[in-house]
Amino acid sequence: MPEQTTLRLLFFSTLRDLTGMEHIDWPWPPEPGRAPTVATLLTELYARWPALAAWDTRILVAVDLAFAGRDTPLRPGQEVALMPPVQGG
Repeated sequence: MPEQTTLRLLFFSTLRDLTGMEHIDWPWPPEPGRAPTVATLLTELYARWPALAAWDTRILVAVDLAFAGRDTPLRPGQEVALMPPVQGG
């Protein structure tokens, strides 16, 4: 079986609207020498979709179904969900 070299990214709600995608397979890991964390991934995503950066302080991230902080390490083959804050009604 070939080694996984991507992350599966899922975008929800407004973030899906901003990227125009529900999901994407994202090349991973990043360039050698860069720390492969949620923060690294977000920096890459903001470069591709600058409108996401406006949500930086509010984006919720889950890695393999568990909420994750910016310093959470990432490995190829993981699923990363990006969500706006949860709102009730």
